[in-house]
Amino acid sequence: MSRLIGSQYTVTAGRLITSFTSSGTFTSGAKSTAAKYLVVAGGGSGGSIHGAGAGGAGGFRTSTDDSFPISASTGYPITIGAGGAAAPAAAGTRGTSGSNSVFSSITSAGGGGGGGNWMGAYADEFLGRTGGSGGGHSNSGNVPSSPRAGAAGNTPPVSPSQGSAGGATPPNSVSGQGGGGHTAAGGGGDAGPAGPSVPVPARIGGQGQGGAGGAGTASSLSGSPVTYAGGGGGGAGNDAIGGVGGAGGGGAGGGYDPDGASNLGPGRAGTANRGGGGGGAQSPATSSGASGTGGSGVVIIDENGGSVAAGGVWSMKQVYKQLVENDWV
Repeated sequence: MSRLIGSQYTVTAGRLITSFTSSGTFTSGAKSTAAKYLVVAGGGSGGSIHGAGAGGAGGFRTSTDDSFPISASTGYPITIGAGGAAAPAAAGTRGTSGSNSVFSSITSAGGGGGGGNWMGAYADEFLGRTGGSGGGHSNSGNVPSSPRAGAAGNTPPVSPSQGSAGGATPPNSVSGQGGGGHTAAGGGGDAGPAGPSVPVPARIGGQGQGGAGGAGTASSLSGSPVTYAGGGGGGAGNDAIGGVGGAGGGGAGGGYDPDGASNLGPGRAGTANRGGGGGGAQSPATSSGASGTGGSGVVIIDENGGSVAAGGVWSMKQVYKQLVENDWV
């Protein structure tokens, strides 16, 4: 757009949007003074073996107005957090937390890894890890216990919150809990004994179904709505299906299905560049029992273009050309 000021025009550049899916350097525009941003960290991976907890989503931080100041023609290092690596199939260990994503002074924390299943005395390995969103706990079926709150999200704390807690563990649960998403805590898996061995079409979850991943949040900063930072689904108990991944790239939990191969084995990975948590594992200690990896993060910057004074007397033909071509700067 333009406005006439004597013999000059002051022209305003359009929005400049830059998306980073790998680490690099953001160089601001020559006349930019402020920006909107989205910074999503890498999601945590799920834990491994029978009924393991899911990974939490990477921290989600955003500004939807031009309140974040930037300097014109300045380079800002960008770090894209990697998703947490899968927990080994035969180890029964907690998942790995995701890595931080960074833009200028804004850091989003990696999602917490999900709890693993030692199939023995209650230990720290059962517990999800804290992070941008918390990882879900593993089942406590072998160790009668009181309920345990899910691993904390928004760690370290920022305002507004960057994520939610992982799924809490109900007493004597036989399934893994879901990982936290940006806007919702992970769900708790079904308690009680596993369901009977019946064909997949007749099985609606069944006792021992893994907890659902917490939901993420949609952002339109890239130019169209995309949902980010969903938690992973918890791993199932015997003869049950894994928990669903949370909206925003959360990976589904692994299931154990003796009647068919459609729901057998490992947790699924969180979606790359969405910051989704990885699904918790199911299955005996075999190569198919690994957990889902966390999804990598993303950084999107939407900067204002500033104003540029275009000197001299312009002909109406030249003004029309610049308007039609939207080529002011």
